[in-house]
Order: sequence, then structure tokens, then C-alpha cells
Amino acid sequence: MKDKLSGLRDVGVSYPVMQAGMPGIAGPELAAAVSLAGGIGTLGITDVSQWGMALALTRRLCQGRPFNANLLLPFTRARHIELVIAQQVPMVTLFWGRDAALIQRLKRAGIFTFQQVGSMDEARFALDAGIDALIVQGREAGGHVRGTSLLKSILPAIVDQAGGVPVFAAGGMYTEQDALAARHMGASGVSTGTRFVATNESRAHDAYKRGLVEANDTVVTTLFGLNWDAPHRVLPNEATRRWCDEQGRAPAWLRGLHKLTGLGRRVTPMKAELTHWQRPALPLFTGAALEVGMPARMQACTALYAGAEVGRIRSVMPAAEVVRELAAAFDQRRKADRAA
Repeated sequence: MKDKLSGLRDVGVSYPVMQAGMPGIAGPELAAAVSLAGGIGTLGITDVSQWGMALALTRRLCQGRPFNANLLLPFTRARHIELVIAQQVPMVTLFWGRDAALIQRLKRAGIFTFQQVGSMDEARFALDAGIDALIVQGREAGGHVRGTSLLKSILPAIVDQAGGVPVFAAGGMYTEQDALAARHMGASGVSTGTRFVATNESRAHDAYKRGLVEANDTVVTTLFGLNWDAPHRVLPNEATRRWCDEQGRAPAWLRGLHKLTGLGRRVTPMKAELTHWQRPALPLFTGAALEVGMPARMQACTALYAGAEVGRIRSVMPAAEVVRELAAAFDQRRKADRAA
């Protein structure tokens, strides 16, 4: 464990606890709160016109602590990458795509680079490309789901394949016990989105946060796929009940429309401004989440991303407390005290 995490310690990370980079929800305030607590705070990708300012604000709020930037590859433009390098962002996470040249470019710029993967094949590609660390996503994760296997089914094999490369576990990482279970499967750290949505510092609307605290189930669908036709796990709402079948499938004609609109997604990313016309009765739903400042009625027709184990989240809490709880699973001194 010590050797695997030396690269992250060199960057300045105290605890191997990552907050996932959720567009619209993981703003500079949340990323900074996590980084100031010693974890890996991640800025969610924004429209390229806002990206430079968001990176600069995150750096200022972090007060010298390292932070991470999420490059969601289907929405990443050349300027996103240029700004990450120009502003010397310490860490970057790549997700939903394969780009060996980009991995090498980021590494040459001195950026510690993660790749989130959902399969052994993806993991091998990233390892062969020289990735600094992997994030393994199980199918129980919330948000856009790359993983097709349960975390416990895929994590140990990828850890073995990774050798000395650190591997973070993603999917249901909400408590110290979850993180301990991941550690026992060989994980060097954990990453979570859902648990950090339900924090004081996230940009999620209060109605969304309440929904997480009160929810017991989720649905995997492609309903919120305008611009990006990829499966995602969300809380059920009026839109999913109206348009999805019992398995969460959206109508076939709608899936076809999503594929067409996906051609322009780098020009029109998941922005809250694009949701003002969304209604439960009109099945044209973007992937934008329910952010603070949006009307509460949008809870019925926006993507409320959540992991399958959401029923175990029963409070909104400060992000620093989430970091402390998950970090306890990797705190060697606390383990020694307990053993004594």
C-alpha cells in the first residue's frame, strides 16, 4: 500500500479518498472542501468557455492543496486539455474513452493521471498506455455506468493485473466499512460520487439531496441521453415512470434520436441552461443533473444520479466528514491503535 500511493503523496494527497467529478454538481466549492480535508477533490467538467475560470477558482479555494480535474472524454475538447496543462492542474481523471496519446501528453506535463474503467480490457489498455492509477467502476455505481460487473467480481482481478499501479474502487463506497471491504479486495483507495452529492458543499439542488436521503431504489436507463447515449443509474422520477419499461429501457425511437444528437455533444455539453424546456411529458431529456438554482419542479424530469446502494445514505453531511470516514479504512495508525 505504501509504495503504491507514493506518487499521490508526492502530489500532496493525504488520504486515498476521491470525490467523483460530476458535471454541474462537483463545482469548485465541493472539490476544495474534499481537498482541504486531505482527499482528492475533483472539479467536474464544464463548458469550455467556463473551464479556465473554474480551474482557477478551484485552485484558489484549495489554498495550496492538490485537486483533480475530470475530463469526461465524450465532452472533452482540445481547449479543455490545453487549460489543464497551462494551469498545471496536479491530477486528472479520464473517463469513457481510450486515448493513449492523451495519457502520455498529460504525464509529460507532470500531471498525475487516473483512468476510470469498467472492464479488464479497458484496464489493460490504460496500463499499457502508462496510466498512473486506475479507478474501477462496478455496475452498482451511480451516474454514467461503464461497469457491467459487480465491483467485487472485477476489482480483485484488475488489482492483480495492475501490479504496482494503485487501483481505486468505485460503486457503493459510502462508509468506512465499504472502504474496508474494498481495501481487503486489494484497492489502494476509493472513489464515490453519490455520497458526495449528499453533502453541504455540492451544487445539487436541495430537492435532489432530499431525494437521495429518502430513496431506496434506482433504475439504469438511457432516458436522459440527449447528446450522450450512454447508460446511467438514476433515482426513479416522473420521467422514468412515464417513459421507461420495467427494465428501465427507453423507447427505441428515442434511443435513435439520442445517437443523432450525440454528434454535436462537444459543442453542446450537459449544461443546466439546456434544461429549461424539459417536461415529463416531452421525452427530450439531457444528462444535466438537478443543480441549485434550477426550479424544484425539475426534479420530475432531470437526471437524479445515484448508486444502487442509495438506501444506505440517510443524511446530508459536510464533505470533510465523508473524507474522514472513508479515510479511516486506510489509516494505518488507527488500525494499530485498535489492534493494541
